[in-house]
Amino acid sequence: MKRRHQVVLFAVLLLSLTILSPSFDFRGSQHNQERNQENDTYPGTLSRADDTRAPLNVTVSMSKEEFAVFEKLAEEVGAARYVEIKLRNVEPGEYNDVLDQEFSLGENGDVILLENDQVQLYAKKGYLLPLNGTQLSKSIGETVAELRAITEWNGYQWGLPFDFDPYVMGARTTFLNKAGLQAFPNNKEQWSKLIQEAQAEGTALISLGMEDIEGANVWMSYLPPGMSPDQVLRSQSVSPAGELQRGVKLLSDLQPYIKTMAAVPVVSSSNYNVKTPMFVTTLSRMFYADESAQDGATVRASISLEPLQAVKSRTLVITAGSVETDAASRWIEGMTSAATQNKWYVQTKRLSARQQEQNQQASQVQSRYNRLLEPFWFSKDDNPIRLAERKNMLVRFQKQVRQVLQGEISAAQYVNSIRNTVTP
Repeated sequence: MKRRHQVVLFAVLLLSLTILSPSFDFRGSQHNQERNQENDTYPGTLSRADDTRAPLNVTVSMSKEEFAVFEKLAEEVGAARYVEIKLRNVEPGEYNDVLDQEFSLGENGDVILLENDQVQLYAKKGYLLPLNGTQLSKSIGETVAELRAITEWNGYQWGLPFDFDPYVMGARTTFLNKAGLQAFPNNKEQWSKLIQEAQAEGTALISLGMEDIEGANVWMSYLPPGMSPDQVLRSQSVSPAGELQRGVKLLSDLQPYIKTMAAVPVVSSSNYNVKTPMFVTTLSRMFYADESAQDGATVRASISLEPLQAVKSRTLVITAGSVETDAASRWIEGMTSAATQNKWYVQTKRLSARQQEQNQQASQVQSRYNRLLEPFWFSKDDNPIRLAERKNMLVRFQKQVRQVLQGEISAAQYVNSIRNTVTP
C-alpha cells in the first residue's frame, strides 16, 4: 500500500513539473543535441519560433531622405509578394558596431543591406546564407558582373547586389579648353597646364570634401602613378624607381591649389556654387543637385565629368539565422526587379546593380554629360582583395591623407610615412 502511494505521488510530481516547464523534453538529450546542432550550423542562429506570419526583419543604414524612398518601395514590394516587413534604419556611424554586436548575440534579423566590401567578411564568419540554392539564383546572373564578383566567396554567392554610386571628377568645360585640354588630364604635363590656368585665374584648382575621405582618396588614386596609400605601398615593388618620385612631385605641385571643404562638393550646371573649376563628388549628388535646380535645367555641356573607377555599392543579404528564408528571397527578388530598380534610380539617382538597367542608365549619363565619353565605372582593382587592401590602408592612413591634402605635411612626408610604417 505504501509503495502504491509513493508511485501516485511520483506521478503527480512529474505532472506538476511538466505543467510548470513547457520546455521539458521527454525525448531525452539525444533530441536536444540534434536540435542544437541544427541551430548551430551557422553562428548567430535565431531562436525565433517557426511562425510563417512573423514579419521579415530588414536592417539598413541610409539617410532619412533615402530611407523614406526605400521604405515606400519596400512596403510596395512586400504587399505585392505577400510578405510583411519590419524595417529598421541604423545611423551610418553606428552601423558596423550594431551589426557586429547583434551577430554575436544572434539577434541579426532576416535581411541586411551591406556595403559590398563587407559581404565576404560576414560570409567567412558564417553569418550569411548562400543564395545559390534559393529562388534568387536566376536573379544573381542578371546583376553587374563586377559587383557580383565582390559578393562571391568559396564558390558561393552570398548576396544580391542592389545599387551603386560611382565617384566622378567634374570640371567646367570652358576651363579645360582654356588650359588647352579637350579631355581630363592623364599625365603630369597636362596637370601642369591646369595648374597654370588656375594661377592665371587666381583660383584654387580643385575642391575635395573631407566629410567623405574615401572620395578624396579615390582622386589621389587617379593621379599618376597612383598616390592613394595602397598604391604608394604597392609601388615599392611594381613601379619603376623614378615613377613614384614623379608622382610625389606632381602631388607637391598640386597641394597649394587644393581646396578642402567640410561637405562633399555639390554642383549643377544652373547653380555652380563651388569656387574652384574642378571638384570630386558622386554621380548621385550631381544628378540630384541638377534636377533640384530652381530653373529645372539639366546639365548640359557646361560641366564635364570623368569616372574615377571606384564605386560605393550595396548588397542585400539573408542572415544564416533567418527562419523566413522563403519570404526573404521573394522580397529581395521584388526589390531587385527591373521595375523597382528603375523607381529607385529615378528617386535616388543611384545606379541599378542589374546589368540591363545599368546599361540604360549609363546611356542617360552619357546623353547628359556629353564630355563623358565612356562610363568606365569599374577597374581591375575592383576585386575583393584589392578593395579590402584599399579600405584597410585608408583606415590606417586617413590622418596622413587629410594632412597632405590640407597642406599640413609635404607630399614626400606623406609617402615616407606610409613606406616607413608598412612592409609590403
